[in-house]
Amino acid sequence: MRILNRYIGLRLVWGWMLVLLILTAMFTIIELVGQLDDVGKGNYQLADLFTYIAYTTPGRILNLAAITSLLGSIVALGTLANGDELLAMRACGFSVFRISRVVLTTGIVMMFGVLILAQFVVPPLDQRAWINREVALSDTGTLLPEGGFWTRDKNRFINVRSSTYGKGLDDLSVYEFDEKGKPSRFITARSAEIGPGGRWICRDIRQITFLEQGIIDQKMPTLTLDVFLNTKQVDLLSVTPSMFSISTLYQYIQVLRQRGQNPDPYILSLWQKSTLPLKVGAMIFFSLPFVFGPAREASSGRRVTLGTILGISYYYFDQALGYTGLLIGLHPAFTTLLPLAIIIMLTLWLMLRIP
Repeated sequence: MRILNRYIGLRLVWGWMLVLLILTAMFTIIELVGQLDDVGKGNYQLADLFTYIAYTTPGRILNLAAITSLLGSIVALGTLANGDELLAMRACGFSVFRISRVVLTTGIVMMFGVLILAQFVVPPLDQRAWINREVALSDTGTLLPEGGFWTRDKNRFINVRSSTYGKGLDDLSVYEFDEKGKPSRFITARSAEIGPGGRWICRDIRQITFLEQGIIDQKMPTLTLDVFLNTKQVDLLSVTPSMFSISTLYQYIQVLRQRGQNPDPYILSLWQKSTLPLKVGAMIFFSLPFVFGPAREASSGRRVTLGTILGISYYYFDQALGYTGLLIGLHPAFTTLLPLAIIIMLTLWLMLRIP
């Protein structure tokens, strides 16, 4: 029995890797072609393009994980079914329940891999790829590995250590010089938001003014400054919820709640990311009726085509329901878990019909 378990597991891994390689290559080529139009703009060159593609590849793998698990399982189990290997296993007393258990147990490996990607690998690479690309395209600043983003506005030099999705920047420093090149003012702010008229409203301020008579060191709760970063520069520093890790999303939701801001988009992203391993497991489970249920008589091509249609439909239904829920006030937990529950109940219903 252990030999059969290992054999089924290896065939599943082969199916997942095959489908993942094909889908990743296809979507990578599409992304590469789409990015070619930007080559030559600002400082964005071919080396930057290939770096961007390399950094965003793990993100594409993560986005394709659910449909990969479904199609890979269909391909692997369908190959066993077409060769009458599953039939021989069942004739030898290897029940459908036993085969299903082996499939789902092997799927834990893929679910764990997806969790590792979502938490540790994809977020930092996606952030680095996005900011590097936008800095190269805008040609307005320099991104340093440890020093944040630097840019210049006439006699002012601005340094931003981190950013908040939307309108805010965090850990901001402004260095102002007079026309002779002497320092005139130094400002640090814990955070800054764009206020009415496009001005920056900075909070938790320390302002040092350099005068001929001496230095004035002041601390103040807020300070309004003229616009010193244009829209493009702000956009390139903004990190979307999809670029956060699971733990960072949870921490940032708590910060938003303390500030009295709406955290719903981040809560939705947290639920989508944290349940992604479960979606992968559900898709693997959903592949079983394709080889044991009514669809088992279909050819391999028809099974894969049907699986592709259902997998894509599930993905768009899941996304549409999540964002619709934000508009009508449904909790993200409900809109995230409902499609998952539907696919599991449908699979159980189909599995119970297997003779």
